[in-house]
Amino acid sequence: MDEMTTAELNQYLENLAKLIEATAKDVTTAAEIVRSSKVKA
Repeated sequence: MDEMTTAELNQYLENLAKLIEATAKDVTTAAEIVRSSKVKA
């Protein structure tokens, strides 16, 4: 099984936060960005 390291997870979360800050105009849009970022199993 391929797993993320703590550093990789932290970088992923930071990139997601930057994406949200740059594009979300409201809470609903922010939630949509997070939900669309889920990893497909």
